[in-house]
Amino acid sequence: MQYQFIQQQAELDAFIANLSDSQVLAIDTEFMRRRTLYPEIALIQVYDGEHLALIDPLSELDFSGLWHLLRDEQIVKVLHSPSEDIEVFQKFAGFVPTPLFDTQFALQLLGEGNCVGFANMVKSMLDIELDKSMSRTDWLKRPLQASQLEYAAADVFYLLPCYQTISKKIAEKGLSHIVTFESQLIAQKRAFRTPDHYLYLGIKNVWQLKPRDLAVLRTLASWRQNKAEKKNLALNFVLKEHNMVEIAKRRPGSLNSLRNVPGVEPMEVNRSGKEILACIEAGKAVPESELPARVQRLIDYPGYKGAAKEIKQAITEVAREHDIPVDVFASKKQINQVIGWNWKLDEQQRKTFLKPDLFQGWRHEILKDALSKWHIA
Repeated sequence: MQYQFIQQQAELDAFIANLSDSQVLAIDTEFMRRRTLYPEIALIQVYDGEHLALIDPLSELDFSGLWHLLRDEQIVKVLHSPSEDIEVFQKFAGFVPTPLFDTQFALQLLGEGNCVGFANMVKSMLDIELDKSMSRTDWLKRPLQASQLEYAAADVFYLLPCYQTISKKIAEKGLSHIVTFESQLIAQKRAFRTPDHYLYLGIKNVWQLKPRDLAVLRTLASWRQNKAEKKNLALNFVLKEHNMVEIAKRRPGSLNSLRNVPGVEPMEVNRSGKEILACIEAGKAVPESELPARVQRLIDYPGYKGAAKEIKQAITEVAREHDIPVDVFASKKQINQVIGWNWKLDEQQRKTFLKPDLFQGWRHEILKDALSKWHIA
């Protein structure tokens, strides 16, 4: 396995020139995500079947030529389970490579099992055992060791032959467009930012809180998200989620009483105590007429079990007709999205949030008649 580690502009330009006639590129990224909200890119791997490069994003490089290739609609970009890679590109490059072919999803579509890991795919398809000991390595540290570079190169070197086998089977079943649509959906969901006003609805155990508590939680959730984005800190390093719920319930009025809230850490108070108290006061000042309504769990709605069963049955029948695994069409979470869209959201909220997965892309094309009664625009 031959590869080059690119840290100079001339090397990158020459590599890009070699890819000008490529029809398929295997791509991967290495990144770190420890205390940060956003992934910190550390390496970009690209392989066209002949030329393999590990490109150093920590070097001062002009990536415009590479970005041009990754935007070229005539070149298929192959990744395995690209959800986090998509986020890396959105943050570092400002776009998502297109069209994408996710080999993990394609295997699901072929009925080969859910969430097949890369190493398992390579073992199954190529009978090659990969060394995964470098998966937890520090990719941001320089210089990178030879073992790290070889590990990173293997991720695209073996991805390409797997893709060639998988894509042939997908094409024979007429499902290629579905693989592309699925990656577009992932990119859309990764790019979506819940408006501040509704962030509190995604907090675990929000259904336990009273309207006044919810007003405080709503303010805390908005403050935490914005501080995390500004400081590039993981949300729980700003304030842990379960602590937000306890603070909203107890609504302490001083730093000392905030320190006495079970679970709240001294570091959270020392770093953000005054800001947290300001959020509490803002929540307490919300007029009664403007308090959020209590949040009801979907499973507590009358008729929930019957609705979920009805939708699952409709999907199962369509899945059999199209010879696509039922769980690829819809997980329990995706079915709940449809029910929640109908029962929990008002007209304004439906304009704000992303539509359920089953109302988008290839799923909607196939399921629109079966789920017509549930499809509220």
